[in-house]
Amino acid sequence: MAAADFNVNKFKASLKHGGARPSLFRVIFDYPSGIPDPPTRASFLVKSTTIPASTIGSYDVFFHGKAIKVAGDRTFDTWDTTIINDEDFGIRNTLESWMASISDHTLNTRDKQTFDNMSEGTDGKYKSTLKVIQFSKGGKELRTYIFYGAWPSALSTINLDWATQEIEEFTCTWVYDRWGIKTNPQSPTTSRPPPP
Repeated sequence: MAAADFNVNKFKASLKHGGARPSLFRVIFDYPSGIPDPPTRASFLVKSTTIPASTIGSYDVFFHGKAIKVAGDRTFDTWDTTIINDEDFGIRNTLESWMASISDHTLNTRDKQTFDNMSEGTDGKYKSTLKVIQFSKGGKELRTYIFYGAWPSALSTINLDWATQEIEEFTCTWVYDRWGIKTNPQSPTTSRPPPP
């Protein structure tokens, strides 16, 4: 590219609508059917999260002492959400109950009344679906990341301190089987539909 073709005006023209904004997002928790009276405020109280990483592993195949990189298996990192804690502890209490149903505090057993402990893998009834939606400045849904087979694996501490006036918050770490992408039909970005 010639220097004359590389200028500020072309840079600005290539940056659609000023770029995507990290503050324009919403998270949706779909709780398992066995969770009683789940709160619906996650869309308002999830303060921060991330768009998931995309990782394909590799392994070395050697030929005459030279390593050749060969594509390996896809792996999925954990996903974190930082949640504002309301005074009713609504989301925190629901996530604690969800985790206690998966693994009891006393005997490390699964709650048979809430989840069938014989179902595992992708059919595990303690698993659910999570979504993070990225919006445009005009309020349109640009892209939705869907986490399949998700469940909470860790809740962080909530810090208490007489010297602070900040609202409490905590982090939930999620594990999941896979993620897929749903794009807005009006968006120029295309994506293959998520696998079944």
